[in-house]
Formats: sequence, C-alpha cells, structure tokens
Amino acid sequence: MRTGLAAIVLGALLVVSCSTGTPTLLFGDDTPDDLREVANSTFEVFVGRFSDRADCIGSVTLVGARHLDDRARYIPGERSVILRIPATAPHIEVSLVHEWAHHLEFACESHQELRAPFLRSVGLPPDAAWFGGEVWEGIPSEMFASAVVEYVLGRRDEASAIVLDPEAIDVVRDWAGE
Repeated sequence: MRTGLAAIVLGALLVVSCSTGTPTLLFGDDTPDDLREVANSTFEVFVGRFSDRADCIGSVTLVGARHLDDRARYIPGERSVILRIPATAPHIEVSLVHEWAHHLEFACESHQELRAPFLRSVGLPPDAAWFGGEVWEGIPSEMFASAVVEYVLGRRDEASAIVLDPEAIDVVRDWAGE
C-alpha cells in the first residue's frame, strides 16, 4: 500500500513539475474582465514572440491596482505584475510587455547569455551592472524591457525617454530565436 501511495505522489509531482514550463497568465481575484481580455491577447503575442523561451516563462500573475505610484511593477519572488488601472488598452499592452520582459530576466537562466551582447548594443561595457545606473533611462534592465516592447509590439513606449538603436532590438530578436 505504501509503495502504491508513493507512486501516486511521485506521479503527481512529475505532472506538476512538467507543467510549470507552460506559459500561463494567472489573474488576481478582482481583475476586471476587460483587463483580462487585453492581458490575455497581449500575453499570447508575447509568448509567440518568445516561443523559443516558452519553457522558462512559466506562470505569471497579473493584479490590477487602483493606487500605484508606478504604471506597473514586477515582483520577482511572486512572479507577479501589478498594473495601475484604469488605463487604455495601448497603455496596458506596453506596460505588461515591459514588466513581462523583467519576468524573463528572472525566469530564464539563458537571459545571462543575452546580457553582454545587449550591453554592447547600447554602448555599455559587457560587464556593466545590469540593474545599475544613475537614472532610470540608463539602467540596462530598463533598456532591455524597452527593447522587448519594441520587438513584441512593433512600437516603442512613447511615454519612455529610452530610445534604442535597431541593434538592441536585433539582440533581443536573436535571443528570442527569430
């Protein structure tokens, strides 16, 4: 009997561990339906653009917040995005893709391979601090998130002061497997 129970538990663990690589967008309980609709369609595009990295995307949760100092925020330990609402659909798309780019930084071990070429593409030394910088626009992690927005949506975040050379978007495209 104990052997049978152990096999069932081991089988359940294998199913869970195998399914964690499937990209899945989860929602907080109070997430409005219109936000879910925009988020689901944007997530589908995002995952499609990073199909070669789908195994490391896993699940990420979206929570809408009526009061948030930033437009959005990614919390790595929780694998969650908090998005200030209400917002227009284009604003939501840009904010979500930007935050999901940060998710890639933490969820994909292979992201380390992208950093040196990306840093060179934005004119920084390949060993520059990824999360460091004196101003937001100069932080490589933020530049990467902006490059992901351009790559996924085909447009830059007009509210951002970050303007990238096409080479930076090409580095992201190459890492994505396109």
